[in-house]
Amino acid sequence: MLAPLKLAAGQAWAAWRRYPALRRSLAAVPAGPPILVTGMYRSGTTWVGAMLAPAGLWSLHEPFNPNQGLWDAELAYARSDRPRPRIDALVGDLLRGRHRRVLRLPSAGRWFTPLRVLPHAPRRVLVKDPSAALLTEYLVRRHGARALVVWRHPAAVVSSFLRLGWPTHRLVARLLADAELMEDWLGPHAATLETALARADARTGAVLYGAVAATLLGFQRRNPHSISRLAFEDLCADPGTAFRALFAALDLPYDASVAREHARLTSGARGAERPHGVVRASATLPDRWRAELPPADRDAVREVWEGFGLPHYRGAADWTAGEPGPEFGAPR
Repeated sequence: MLAPLKLAAGQAWAAWRRYPALRRSLAAVPAGPPILVTGMYRSGTTWVGAMLAPAGLWSLHEPFNPNQGLWDAELAYARSDRPRPRIDALVGDLLRGRHRRVLRLPSAGRWFTPLRVLPHAPRRVLVKDPSAALLTEYLVRRHGARALVVWRHPAAVVSSFLRLGWPTHRLVARLLADAELMEDWLGPHAATLETALARADARTGAVLYGAVAATLLGFQRRNPHSISRLAFEDLCADPGTAFRALFAALDLPYDASVAREHARLTSGARGAERPHGVVRASATLPDRWRAELPPADRDAVREVWEGFGLPHYRGAADWTAGEPGPEFGAPR
């Protein structure tokens, strides 16, 4: 009976002891627009969010994921030309520092920690949420967000879907049921999505990724100054250089403490094999699918991806089982 109480007391003491330094970090970050990190599920958004958070960002984890209890529709879509009061109310609360149970910062996991109970007005908010991928344009245009869309090789994403038993069939059905989304973006791909409903395999996962990616690419083309594309493979190849450049572009401070945290998050010392971990052996991640995904599944994913006409990962070397080609392949 005493062991849980001792653990909770130890966690509380550690959280309150570390709070002054954490509060100084949160107060030192320059004020700026909220940052949205999104993309397809299993594309590396959690890791990217964890790499950005040490700049002093008020880091929120998937507030639009229905499992968090704040929102009820996974992969919801909203046109940006008219307000959606429910979305606006939730975003307003998040930017004011409410709903702290989705806060993803050190020592913020328990309700009795200072970050959960003491007043705090966030200077800059980070929202990491692939569930909000189809809200990207809405959040950019109506809430001034700066969006970072993480792209990852479709074979790697689908390999992860299959390994974890991801509910791709249900999510494809969700896209088809959204009349506005189909009218605005996915109408040309309706037959492909409908065919995928009869399956639950690599092709279904590829259709889900292709549909979301096609919509995100359309958002980015209409909002080139507010929505940026990041290649997961590029970030993994040289995280130090890539994230220093990203911090500069976002006007985020990069100091010795950030560098130390980045070294920890890319070392793979622990958590590298955990499905939802953020400590990664980053150099080994981009090409793991080449050993995991059977050739037939790889070919099916490639066929679907090319059917969506997406410009990334188009080179032949991107799909071979040997050495990788250019991260985004040759655009067309």
